[in-house]
Amino acid sequence: MDEVAPYLPPHPRNPPAKDLIKLIFKQARKYGVACVLATQNVSDVDYKILAQANTTFIGRFTQPQDVEKVRHLLKESGGDQDLVAQLPTLGPGQFQMVAPDVDPAPVPIQCRWLYTDHGAPLNEDQVEDIISAEIRAWAKSRSAGRKGRGTGAAHAASRGSNWSNRDDEDDSESIVETARIQAIGGMTAASRGIVDESGFEVRLMGGLSVLKDGRDPLYTMQAAVNGASVIALAWAFVALLEAWRIGDIGWFGLASSGIITLTVGLFISLELILSHDLVLLRKLARFARLFQLFLVAWIWILFSWSTWGSLDLMGLDSFLEVVVVWVTVFTCIDFINRFRLGRIRWNGGSALDKVMGLTAILTDSQMSEMRANSTQILGVFRWILHGLTVVWLSMLIAFAVPFDTAPSWLNEMANVHLWLASLYALIFFSEGWLRARKRYVEK
Repeated sequence: MDEVAPYLPPHPRNPPAKDLIKLIFKQARKYGVACVLATQNVSDVDYKILAQANTTFIGRFTQPQDVEKVRHLLKESGGDQDLVAQLPTLGPGQFQMVAPDVDPAPVPIQCRWLYTDHGAPLNEDQVEDIISAEIRAWAKSRSAGRKGRGTGAAHAASRGSNWSNRDDEDDSESIVETARIQAIGGMTAASRGIVDESGFEVRLMGGLSVLKDGRDPLYTMQAAVNGASVIALAWAFVALLEAWRIGDIGWFGLASSGIITLTVGLFISLELILSHDLVLLRKLARFARLFQLFLVAWIWILFSWSTWGSLDLMGLDSFLEVVVVWVTVFTCIDFINRFRLGRIRWNGGSALDKVMGLTAILTDSQMSEMRANSTQILGVFRWILHGLTVVWLSMLIAFAVPFDTAPSWLNEMANVHLWLASLYALIFFSEGWLRARKRYVEK
């Protein structure tokens, strides 16, 4: 179990999972059941649980309270306390293995890169699919207040990890077989911070994989904008090749334009292509904001070049104009989103600090604040769009009825129809996409 701090807090907090995990640690070893727990916040875990561990892998700690907690654990288990001084100096993937029953001295460990794709954490839908009726019945009996708290786990373990109360043992399904599933490649919604049924997406830059796993309309719209940007960039690159072929641009112009176009388009697509490599994605995420601004600038350069210059986009003009509108609007929305997240305070820090990475595990209250922030931004966006539409239709009624009497300045603004229609189409697509995949949350 990874990130166990919320499930094993110190006394007096007692979430439902705490007693079950304590039962596993104290009694399950006699049935041959092992347990591995991982946490980055050792000071937030009940010391009675940590004291049951025979082998401990200790990584880098810099906070004084965490270092002191590790020192106390080493003292209780008989480990080498001199190890504590080395903890702040450990690098990524470096651990000290402490197993006093095997070796009194700590053993340095350097983690290697994965040789195979280990997949991603399960999302809520996948967990729903793999839970058997026997487990549901057992959980229901516990919630109903069955006597002998925890005896069901030990009894099931003694029967070969079987939760069934039926007499026919051949038809029953063991919990091990039920939980043995095939890991799915790609970053699921769970690996981007979705921790409840609402599936709020906390990724700040909507990558293409949000279209596969996201549930929030605002972030799905941003992912659709990035997808349209990739198509526009690919089409523009073909137009640049044609311009070079007929001699409108030289080698330098083609090379520089091609490198910029391919780099920006590839970066947007990398999240989906490299979905199996979270380490590399975390490194690339540091440059996500820079490349997003770079995308806006390059899209505008291509649009200006085709509108007021000599670049022939071979029919892409209207589509590129739509992409320019989308990218510009969502860049503004992203600035507003970051500003609002910066004003949400969590434990002395801001929500923006919490979700700057690829993923974030949030509490229910934090999830509610994040979801409310997204809903408010999308609501204001709809309100402004409705207002602009009303103003534009009013201008048409006032100055363009009948249509053949429309003034010239109104004809020059005919592209406003395209802009408004494209924004409504984007909203319709994102919500329709989520509804078709049964991921749209009404509330």
